[in-house]
Amino acid sequence: MSVAKVIELVGQSEHGWEDAMKNAVSRANQTVDDISGIEVINQTARVDNGEITSYKVNVKLLFDVKED
Repeated sequence: MSVAKVIELVGQSEHGWEDAMKNAVSRANQTVDDISGIEVINQTARVDNGEITSYKVNVKLLFDVKED
């Protein structure tokens, strides 16, 4: 029987929401093994002087819990 765990992360990018998602997964992959999926919860952007300057995504990251 497999068990999965879900954690919530915020990814950020100056280039777009897709890049922000990739940054969140890439960074998590440095310390979390067996990532199997993400769910995008929310997308936001920072606006300065009428221009979007950064993109953020809240994601739920799913990964398998290792058995002993």
